Amino acid sequence: MSDKISAPNVYLYAFQLQNDSKGSNNPLWKHCDKILANFTNKKLTPNLVFPPNSHTYREDLLPTVVLEFNENQPIEGFAQPLQIQDSYAFCLNIGCPEDGTADNVDIDLIEQFNPNRALLINGDDNFLGQTLLLTAWLPANSPDNLDSLKPLADKCRDALFHSDSPPVFYRSSKLFGSPIFEYGAISDTANYRHLLVWLLSDKQTDENFNKCQEEILNLLFHRHKVIKAFQDSRLIYDELDREYRIIEKNMEILQAQFSRGTVLTPTQLQEFQEQLKQLFSKAVTYTRLLRKLEDYDNTIVLNLNNYIDILQTICDILGIDKEELSILNHFSRKSALYMRSQIAGDLGYFRHGTNLIEQAIASIRGIVEIEQARSDRTNQLALRKSELGEKNRDDRLQSTVQAIGVGLAAGGIAASSGTDKVFETVQNYKIPILMQLHPFLFSFALSFAIALFAASITWWRTKPKKI
Repeated sequence: MSDKISAPNVYLYAFQLQNDSKGSNNPLWKHCDKILANFTNKKLTPNLVFPPNSHTYREDLLPTVVLEFNENQPIEGFAQPLQIQDSYAFCLNIGCPEDGTADNVDIDLIEQFNPNRALLINGDDNFLGQTLLLTAWLPANSPDNLDSLKPLADKCRDALFHSDSPPVFYRSSKLFGSPIFEYGAISDTANYRHLLVWLLSDKQTDENFNKCQEEILNLLFHRHKVIKAFQDSRLIYDELDREYRIIEKNMEILQAQFSRGTVLTPTQLQEFQEQLKQLFSKAVTYTRLLRKLEDYDNTIVLNLNNYIDILQTICDILGIDKEELSILNHFSRKSALYMRSQIAGDLGYFRHGTNLIEQAIASIRGIVEIEQARSDRTNQLALRKSELGEKNRDDRLQSTVQAIGVGLAAGGIAASSGTDKVFETVQNYKIPILMQLHPFLFSFALSFAIALFAASITWWRTKPKKI
């Protein structure tokens, strides 16, 4: 079929969170002025008016600006900056009028709408994303078959992107009665670009589009908030995955340490206590990441509900059924639900990490408490033995003193109680060895023997018992 099209137009829808960059300092307006510099001397930033405290869903920040292009081709356009909820939005239209002056033009004309790839914004972390909508009228009597029109749609895409890494084809359908082709794979989070090529074949299509331009912009806003939340959740997934692997490795080390079953040294006990502190810190970080993942899921739910409500609003405006918006409805029925199921699976998997941390903390805490109790008991026993040792020494000293005292007393009593009579009795028996002793020596020996015997009996009865 012919590569001729009529009245091609490009619509850029770009969205950026306000966050800390509110008002004219938001990076989105710098991108806008940079884009406009390719077509006009007018700038948006100096003329923007920001409401001080807006509680409405949407605010116009500047009356529509008509761009005055001075080109050989009949190109015109407009720009509209907006505030939507917590974000800023920018709608830019660049294209040819539908007054017959741009009928049956070459597809290459589309290249002029994106000089130096100026329409492709590479934003910061607060940039929600952008959608490029390219519309063009088909020549009369063109086929209405999607497969037949896809090569033409691909050429329009290539012309807009200058054939430099264009987004891949995703799906096709009809919107408001005319074929539309969607490009860009959401799964390619690092290089995602969203492009719609809408080949108009019915006047009613154009009328319906004009009636619902505001709703379509709002629809794309919530679409990009859903996608941005999912993209950010992938970053959290990577962080959680790293943390989970570290936790698993630490658990393996702990299990190896627990399996040894040996008494911990003071150094090892100190290491366990340090690990316990690290695990508490790890638990806080891990729980924070899980909470962020849940927050992204909640963000998807909130904006998905808004997306569905806006779809219903479009149906009410045009008096049509949602099935006629299949290419828009596909996002809420398929893509967004896939994102939610992915996050739900991540949460289910990574919550096991919380259980692992809790088990590790409980295990280490138990080991530390057991070892501390064992150490305390050992110290108490040592102290008790020391105290008992000192007491035994005191008791032995007291027993010895007492035995000596009793022995001396017994010896003294014996010496003063008539040992001479005993000596006379021994002499009468004429025991040879004893008869040779001097009476004094006999008396002394007998007294000493009695004293030693009395001291021995006393020491034996009073000595401290072994424990």
